[in-house]
Amino acid sequence: MNVISYCMNVHPGEDLASARQAVETVAAPLSAALAKEGNFALGLRFGASAARALREPATARDFAALLRRHQLTIIGANGFPFGAFHGKAVKTAVYEPDWGDPRRLAYTSDLFCALSHLPAASMDGHCVSVTTVPLAYDRGQGISEAIFSNLCAMALFLRKLEGFTGLRMCLALEPEPDCLLESAQDTIDFFERLWQHPDWNPLYRDFIGICFDTCHFAMNYEDPQNALRQIVAAKIPIMRIQVSAALEFSQYATAEDLSAFIDGVYLHQTRRREEDASLRCFPDLTPEIFPELLGRRGRIHCHVPLAWEGIGRLGSTRNTLTPAFWRYVRSGGWPVEVETYTYHVLPDAFRERTLSEMLLADLRWVCEQLRGA
Repeated sequence: MNVISYCMNVHPGEDLASARQAVETVAAPLSAALAKEGNFALGLRFGASAARALREPATARDFAALLRRHQLTIIGANGFPFGAFHGKAVKTAVYEPDWGDPRRLAYTSDLFCALSHLPAASMDGHCVSVTTVPLAYDRGQGISEAIFSNLCAMALFLRKLEGFTGLRMCLALEPEPDCLLESAQDTIDFFERLWQHPDWNPLYRDFIGICFDTCHFAMNYEDPQNALRQIVAAKIPIMRIQVSAALEFSQYATAEDLSAFIDGVYLHQTRRREEDASLRCFPDLTPEIFPELLGRRGRIHCHVPLAWEGIGRLGSTRNTLTPAFWRYVRSGGWPVEVETYTYHVLPDAFRERTLSEMLLADLRWVCEQLRGA
């Protein structure tokens, strides 16, 4: 049975006090509301400061006691944002430091040490995982030797940590538009290179894999089921399925429609598909590109609620999540995590309900898709 989760990067998590508050005020009531729906767990979110604090065994035990008090377990953590993720411009800074920087290795190691103290969900052989940046932003820079070396060092660390704790924990790279890992083929090509690196040991094979985010592959106009099958066929471990939906606009969308999604906080890569199936790509949603978008169909990297059905001119890529996709996910038994972190910056029309109500609607929608597959 798939474990169902939601990604707690929708809440502030730069410090432990914020993380505790999110658990007590939102996560625990959600768990109670979903008690009859399925196997529910949490995808935690700790920034670098919180992760360092949790390296202290007493602090970690205290946080573990909080989870147990509310009968909560975890599938892992979001280790993508290193610092602040709310309330100020994040944009490309969310990818920093990248995997060429030793600070990314240190932060991620802190996260795994923290997670080793926390109660893990029973996931039928799947490991607790930390999601992370797709190597680096800016496809033009190429994959440096430092990236390969740091990932090999991460795999060695995880193997040693398993020896100390008896726990298998895994790193999950998350492909995303405009990054070094973007498409299924990018992912396959990278892992084939990683596995041939001089510092790589075949015993590391199960420690580094992929977090498959459905929004991100839809942004590349890849069918999610086909992309997932390609990666699985290449024997790359799937650590987590992150279910999210990109904003989709029709040729009838107006400048006012699109302007409502410019929030000044997150990067909203924007793409339109040409008649020859090529993609016209824009690094962010800005008024300057509207002449290139209006009168055309396209997609915007803005995670919109899964339970949202669209309003005619605007919809979402949730329609790419077909019954066949859900059957394949169910057969794989992978942990499934809802990641809609944009609730706080979405247009007012989306925020007629509370955050908890929107999260509950999305989680119930996912449970319904898995049951019906």
